[in-house]
Amino acid sequence: MSKLAEYEHELERARARHAEVGNQIRQLSQEDGELAAVVKGWEAIVARERKENGQPPVQPQIGDERQGVAELPDLTSKLDEFDDEEELGENKTQFVRDQIKANAAVGMTPNDLKKAAKAAGMDHPPSWPYGPIQRLKKKGEIIKRRGKFYPKSLNTAQ
Repeated sequence: MSKLAEYEHELERARARHAEVGNQIRQLSQEDGELAAVVKGWEAIVARERKENGQPPVQPQIGDERQGVAELPDLTSKLDEFDDEEELGENKTQFVRDQIKANAAVGMTPNDLKKAAKAAGMDHPPSWPYGPIQRLKKKGEIIKRRGKFYPKSLNTAQ
């Protein structure tokens, strides 16, 4: 085998492996975003229940570090600001915002958002997520390219 043929063979192997790793990254990125949303939701529910039962909030233990995961904000204060109807709308819009930011590298379609919401156990009407998408587009937080939504600035992606 000539050197050129050997180099071309290695190039093809590298391209194939690169494509394979890229697919794995996209799958893991989507799963990470879905799981982050699920964790945020459950943390908010647990915090709200603890507050309603008069129990102190759970403080993270010193050895309980999550590597590579940004610290999550306290969502209970936001829950108190809205009545039940507004609270659901705000949470769903925030869910869309978080998903789009978490998947900034690959973008999200409305169907991707519906799948992520289903994985997170979120109830939503069939017309969802078009309302939150329109609100975020109007605010200039997201943009649409080739049928997928991305954060307006990649610097805001986590």
